[in-house]
Amino acid sequence: MKKASIGFLLTVALAFSGMLYAQEEAPHIFEVTTWEAVNPEGGSSAERDSLTAIFKENAINRNEFIVNRTIMTHLYGSNSSDYVIITEYKSFSDIEKAASRNVELFREFMPDDEARAEFFSAVFKYFGSHSDEIYQGQ
Repeated sequence: MKKASIGFLLTVALAFSGMLYAQEEAPHIFEVTTWEAVNPEGGSSAERDSLTAIFKENAINRNEFIVNRTIMTHLYGSNSSDYVIITEYKSFSDIEKAASRNVELFREFMPDDEARAEFFSAVFKYFGSHSDEIYQGQ
């Protein structure tokens, strides 16, 4: 009887040890922002891409809370205005930390408040409404 109980306990312990280890490495969180791309008069996709690259180089790429970021533009289908940004984080709490850090990093890059406001006005003339979704990796 004792051998059977010990065997059962060892089996249960081994089963749960695998579950506990899996919980230590939580799945990453993905924020998916879909913007409606706008083509303003006098604007160009080259200018939009240049402006978004400046922000990426000086904030996103230097942000320790962001694991990865991918920007996708529409290739084929019924809606050619989709501009999708997928940002990957290690944890849900890193979303807010990353947003604050982006502000801090870009302020270091462009300390003049007026210049920053002009920069973001130039960026956001290329975007209309948007939606945000948050997903968990599997």
